[in-house]
Amino acid sequence: MALIINTNTASLNAQRQLMSSGATLDRSTERLSSGMRVNSAKDDAAGLAIANRMTSQVRGLDQAVRNANDGVSLIQTAEGALAETTNILQRMRELAVQSSNGIYSNSDRATLNAESKQLVAELDRIAKSTSFNGQNLLDGKLGNVSLQVGAEANQTISFKIAATDAKTLGMGSTSVDLMGAATTVIAGTTKFKEGDVLINGQSIMAAGETWTGGTDKMEKLIEKINKNVNGVTASTVAEVKSSTVGTGIVTSAQTFKVDVVGLDGQTTSISVNNTSSLKELAEKLNAGGLGKISATISDEGKLSITAENVTSITVTDAAAAGGTGITSATEGLAKLVLKADNGDPVTVARGASGTIEQLGKLGFKENNTAGTIEGTKVDAVAFAVGDLKINGVAVGVSNSGGLADKVKAINAVSDQTGVKASAFSSAVLDFSPVQVTTLAGGTFGLNGVDVTIAANPTDLSAVAANFNAVTDKTGVTATVSGTRILLEGNVAQISLGMDATGATDAATALADGNSAVAKWAEAGTDTTTSTTIAAGAVTIANGGIKLTSESGNPISVSHKDTAAATKSGLIDSNSLASGSFGAAIASVSIDTQANAQKAIKVIDNALTTINDTRASLGAVNNRLDFTVSNLSSISEKTTAARSRIMDADFASETASLSRATVLQQAATAMLAQANQRPQNVLSLLR
Repeated sequence: MALIINTNTASLNAQRQLMSSGATLDRSTERLSSGMRVNSAKDDAAGLAIANRMTSQVRGLDQAVRNANDGVSLIQTAEGALAETTNILQRMRELAVQSSNGIYSNSDRATLNAESKQLVAELDRIAKSTSFNGQNLLDGKLGNVSLQVGAEANQTISFKIAATDAKTLGMGSTSVDLMGAATTVIAGTTKFKEGDVLINGQSIMAAGETWTGGTDKMEKLIEKINKNVNGVTASTVAEVKSSTVGTGIVTSAQTFKVDVVGLDGQTTSISVNNTSSLKELAEKLNAGGLGKISATISDEGKLSITAENVTSITVTDAAAAGGTGITSATEGLAKLVLKADNGDPVTVARGASGTIEQLGKLGFKENNTAGTIEGTKVDAVAFAVGDLKINGVAVGVSNSGGLADKVKAINAVSDQTGVKASAFSSAVLDFSPVQVTTLAGGTFGLNGVDVTIAANPTDLSAVAANFNAVTDKTGVTATVSGTRILLEGNVAQISLGMDATGATDAATALADGNSAVAKWAEAGTDTTTSTTIAAGAVTIANGGIKLTSESGNPISVSHKDTAAATKSGLIDSNSLASGSFGAAIASVSIDTQANAQKAIKVIDNALTTINDTRASLGAVNNRLDFTVSNLSSISEKTTAARSRIMDADFASETASLSRATVLQQAATAMLAQANQRPQNVLSLLR
């Protein structure tokens, strides 16, 4: 072996081994001191990436468990309050049954009624004050509660809590259907194609499909809606009601006939005679109708005949005057009923190519929103007793036939109905006959406020913007839809005028309830059927009544007769709940035997609502319990998997530490020996 001084290979080797064992010792020390196998990306790059994803999942799952438990706490808070509400309603029902007994005096019933009113007040207080984390739970304003119960986006559980305040309870189910006014579509020639009318944003006609009134049958329209609109079921209902309380007497020589026109256009006739009371008349109609019609008698003693999935009902009454209360030849046209499969509100709107006339033929208006009803122009006749009921509560006599007084009369009972009334007008400016770029400029007068329109605007958005610039003064807002501008606002009317600079333009007011269409024509075109908009104003929309539910719940509207309906401009139950409506708990009174009988029905409706709500909340609570258990299990297993990647094995690491320590000592000793070896060369130099 050569003896050299410049390069000490043995020392270099010993140094390398010392460094290697030192690195092992450092790594083992780090792992044992931290408890982690992977302390940085260099320890296990892929493992660290996987472990970090698992960490995100575990932390998300743990938070989801807390979220679910928060949801359980919210539900338990609501359910506890509803338990007390149930106790209150049970006591109220007990009092109502007691007051229904004929042995009590008016003074006795007044005492019972006083306790009942106090219970109503407490029920309402509970509904309005029960809260969780600052949010009221039972007043109907909570909306949809969505709980994030997963580590990833959109892993949610949603539920709703029905309003249980005194204005809402007792009114029946909260599954919202949408019912239009009586449809005239079958008698006209209105044509529908794809994109004209949308239900929940979906066209009622598919590509290439059409339906034309007067040619196609009603059943084809229903079939197309049910085929093309997912999640919504369409049907029809027609009704004929008596305007007065009849005796029900139809002699054997007389005939009371009901003609029912089915969706297929075929007519079925039901004839009845020889009856001595309304009850007998209704029973014979139901027996002879073979399920096609339903005859009922209201609490006021009035006869009502309804039929589902029909085009119309026509009554021919040969009985003596006052026999049935229904005028002979009275026709009830079908109303379109739209029901969402999931119980959510249904919306109807114009598509890009649709018109408000098409909506009107179907019985709907430009705006159809759950919890809101917009009426048509009201007749200038004052409300009489019993003309109008909202949510089962009678609206009192109005001071006059004016819109303001009628709104005031409705709002006088809003504490019982939960519904607020306001004046509302809407109108549509149709620019389809003329290019927007050729529109003459000028100054419009909108409800007495000047609106300057530039000549030849680039699009209708600029025109609408001019109208909206003075909304605070006019109370009217403008929105653009295709070649039309929709004007609407909580005002008694919308009137429009132009100065001399725009007098060459013309408009035609086409009535559609309280909505109107103003069609524009260029100068020189045939305007013989138009009204020239010159100096002054043209009223293009007269106001109607707008009803808004304070809780967003459906609104029930009923009228004494057809004449009463023209006074309000409202249609019966435009937005209604499945099942029957009653009065709200707020209006319950047991001060008379008759009122006590009615109160029992209202309280039973309220108990049904509470029971359904508690059952629904209980089901969600159980679901969340299972969710928490499942999430905890997933978190546990994922944490264990992450541990196998990230955590140090102390048995292995202590063995590695001991080995590295011994190697360090040995390498240090050998390095000393290796460094000493070049000294041996000095012996040759002596």
